[in-house]
Amino acid sequence: MRRWQYYFTEFLTVSITLVTPLALADDPVFLAAASPPPGFEELSATQSSLVDIYFGNRYIGSQLAAFSPGVIELPDPASLLRQIGDLNETTLITSALSGELDSHSELVCPSGRTQNCGVLETPVAGVIFDESRFRVDIFVNRRFMLTRAAEVRKFLPPSDAKFSMMQNLSAAVSGSSGSDNSYTINGLTTAAWRENSLYWSWDYSDSNRFSVNQIYGQRDFEGVEYNAGLLSTSGFGLNFTGDQSVLGLRINSSNNTREDLDFSGGMPVTVFLPTRGRVEVRRDDRLIDSAFFEAGSQQLDTSSFPSGAYDIEIRILDESGNLLSTETRFFAKQSQIPPVGEWLFFMESGRVLDRTSDRALPEVTNQWLNRAGVSRRLHDTVAATAAMAVSSDDALSEFGLYHFGPLYDIEPSLMLGDNGTTGISVNGRLTLGDLSLSGNFRRVWHDEPRVEPDDGVSLLGNAFEQQAFSAGMPLFDGSLNYRYSMNQSYDDNNSAQDPARTHSLDYRRTLFRTFDYDGDIDISLSKSGDDQIGLISLSFRYRTDHWNFNATPRAEMTRRDGESESSQRLRLSTSWEDRELLAGDLRFDAGVEGGTGDERINGSVQYANQYGRASFSASHSRNEGNGTTNWGGSMSTSFLTDGEVFALGGEDRSESALVVNLEGRPGDVFDVRVNGQRRGYAVAGSPSIIGLSPYDQYRVTLSPAGETLYSFDEREKVATLYPGNVVTLDYQAIPLQLLFGRLLFNGQPLTDARINGGLLPGSTDDIGMFQLEARSDVGTLQVEMDNGWLCPLPVKEMAEGYVLQMGTIDLADAECTTVLEGQLAVSKRDGE
Repeated sequence: MRRWQYYFTEFLTVSITLVTPLALADDPVFLAAASPPPGFEELSATQSSLVDIYFGNRYIGSQLAAFSPGVIELPDPASLLRQIGDLNETTLITSALSGELDSHSELVCPSGRTQNCGVLETPVAGVIFDESRFRVDIFVNRRFMLTRAAEVRKFLPPSDAKFSMMQNLSAAVSGSSGSDNSYTINGLTTAAWRENSLYWSWDYSDSNRFSVNQIYGQRDFEGVEYNAGLLSTSGFGLNFTGDQSVLGLRINSSNNTREDLDFSGGMPVTVFLPTRGRVEVRRDDRLIDSAFFEAGSQQLDTSSFPSGAYDIEIRILDESGNLLSTETRFFAKQSQIPPVGEWLFFMESGRVLDRTSDRALPEVTNQWLNRAGVSRRLHDTVAATAAMAVSSDDALSEFGLYHFGPLYDIEPSLMLGDNGTTGISVNGRLTLGDLSLSGNFRRVWHDEPRVEPDDGVSLLGNAFEQQAFSAGMPLFDGSLNYRYSMNQSYDDNNSAQDPARTHSLDYRRTLFRTFDYDGDIDISLSKSGDDQIGLISLSFRYRTDHWNFNATPRAEMTRRDGESESSQRLRLSTSWEDRELLAGDLRFDAGVEGGTGDERINGSVQYANQYGRASFSASHSRNEGNGTTNWGGSMSTSFLTDGEVFALGGEDRSESALVVNLEGRPGDVFDVRVNGQRRGYAVAGSPSIIGLSPYDQYRVTLSPAGETLYSFDEREKVATLYPGNVVTLDYQAIPLQLLFGRLLFNGQPLTDARINGGLLPGSTDDIGMFQLEARSDVGTLQVEMDNGWLCPLPVKEMAEGYVLQMGTIDLADAECTTVLEGQLAVSKRDGE
């Protein structure tokens, strides 16, 4: 009904416009009237029709509404609000949308126009009614819209592993001509069940024999970490005292399992969209984020925003790309401050360990050490930290702030000890155009001479003062850097020692750079005490796919004790990398150096494959006829199990791992890609270890490393790892071959013959040609002709590649049988 009313009204309007001037030749064209002309009273009366109702350009339902010129009434606004959702004060909004409502027809967008129309600013809620399309758009003031949170996961999901055990082993050995050799074996043993793990670190060396470094239980889940056992203290906010080994426990907030750190480190950014559309965020007129949203209040995901403090421009556009609004806001993001509205904390307590003995386990002393600290964000760009440490003999408290701005950050802290000790520390950074400045100052004062405890732990050492300053800027297409440091120490009686001051000025510039060649120059001047050194060096490099060649001449001038010396040296070196030529990673380095002073030749080789990593290096130097040779080597591997699969190896040492169990032709190699990057390889027939860092969720895929065609599961698998976790991923890779050929029978093309034995059935075309994909170990195909015969088609085994051209084959000479005979033969074979 609503459609014909509209068309009838338009027809009457056009007719009146055209006919009236002709009927009233000398009468006025426009006649004012207080009521409709006779016969048109129905057009101004209240009408009822089914209208489509939208919110934010999203359809939410239809209702039978009553309307007249300039007014519309909705029968059930409460049900519409339930469809919208994310609203507060729904009673007030329902009241605002009840009764006769202004239709705001003047805000309806005419055809071809989208600017400055279609949006209603209202104190509570209102509508725009387009009578020509029987469409109602509802608008609600942003004060009554609940903010939809950004879709950012806060915590890492639970572990995908059950029981698992890992044993990381590494060894290092070194020696030189004319001296004894030395060695050390390091071990890291972890046993884990989901998010819980037992951590044991130990070593065995020629000097200390067997020694345990740490052994403790750990649980880290959803932002809280628990530790108990033989461990090392760790925490924040204590800049003047070092960590100690204790037998005790620790509980602290943890960022290891947080997934939203890039998001929570920034200020919340909330925008209001009057209609469904796109939000663009720009910094310095450069787009840094863009996303589509539904209408309403939305919190933006700021994870991709750069760190720092700066202004952002927020642009809101509708679905057609028309700009609805723009505004500028200040934004600040920094990972060094706690998330908004959250506390960071740590608490640890235990008995101090004495590691001076040669026993396997350190000695537990009678001294206790307790430490705790909290941190919280006070403002968008300010965080405060308070920490304390209490031992059997000493106690100290430390208070710090961290503040950052668009071009600077500063971190002051104050330490107060119970024996009159005071400390101040200030770290800062400043950027002025192209000039970058950074500095550090740290000072500790003792009121009284310091006494070392007879049996215990001292939280503070002697008084000291440290200063450091650096500056850097680009200059003449290069970079100029200056560094200064000062270290002033004091003895136990607080008497100052001679300070050590160092100045360094360095300039580095690229002389030329091409695809294969490049050259650099480095000039430096430094002074330490009364010693002065000047150095100039050139570096020339040539690169190919696998080789790198370097030539580095340098000249040095030294002034020491009033005397000057100069030297000139030249080093030539080369390196080679396999770069995917081998399944593992192989690298070789060699170099020779000569000139003033020693002559030296050295080389090294490193290799890593599925069983582990090993390296060896040697260097021989000669001076005035005397030669010395030094050498060293290292290796690392892992053994792990999840109770069902046992695996050995791994290219890299890690605290958690994936085991790729690949079933297929023995020896076939597949690259293992983790989060899109190659992280190792898997060999069919034996479990392969891919070492990965804990506290992360990984997306894993396989891809063939060679030229063979395979049928395998290409879907992405997901695994979440915690410390000590081992997750086994099972794959099956079936080598395939592509078969091409032509079938004849008595010299004539065999058309429409069905070929079985491949991954999918195939058939011949009108000239007898066929193409089939089959397993590489298929021995015979079966050709089924339309007369009911079955003919065997032998497939030769391929020596290499995966494309087999079978040529033209005449099946007249084949030992063909009928379909029934073939079925009987199969039944007889199965019975045997």
